[in-house]
Amino acid sequence: MIGFAKKIGMTRLFVEGKSVAVTSLVFEDSFLIQSKIETKDGYNAVQIGAFKKSAAKSNSAAKGHVKKHANKSIQFIKLSEFRDVKILDNRISFNINDFQVGDALDITGITIGRGFAGVVKRHGFGGQPASHGHDHVRAAGSIGSRWPQRVGIGKKMAGRMGTQTRTLKKVPIIAIDLVNKLLFVQGSIQGANKSILKIKKV
Repeated sequence: MIGFAKKIGMTRLFVEGKSVAVTSLVFEDSFLIQSKIETKDGYNAVQIGAFKKSAAKSNSAAKGHVKKHANKSIQFIKLSEFRDVKILDNRISFNINDFQVGDALDITGITIGRGFAGVVKRHGFGGQPASHGHDHVRAAGSIGSRWPQRVGIGKKMAGRMGTQTRTLKKVPIIAIDLVNKLLFVQGSIQGANKSILKIKKV
């Protein structure tokens, strides 16, 4: 099963007498918008929409797209594709009842942005000696040599940190709350609280 979930935060659950760190996710009903096939579109994929929003907050292109392919007047906050996914039994929607405790999930999200970071924070460098009058204790130090007189490709330096798409593979579901549409998955999940994640059952 596939769809989108909103990250709520982390907590702990007691499973078989042991405390387990989990991340709680709200899985809203997701709807099939469009199917793409290799013979027509060049690749196989399905487009899924989730988290309804007011039509007044959507532009005409989004309204026309959903109306054309799904014959729906509702609009979605999140609309994205899942590559190489086959929908069985002509399903047009997915909900929390499609998951069970013990299922493994591939979860894709965007990591928390850290802004422009130095090498100590970004790459874990040890920094410079903090004695004998050194005034740049968190500097990177030398970044090259006399030859070839340029900085090598992939050199670890200061720069933008975070806001990168990451996928965690085979994350197990520890518990499910059907009433509140909550999935509790093991461990920490990338992304800030209230961010939307792509969910795919392995």
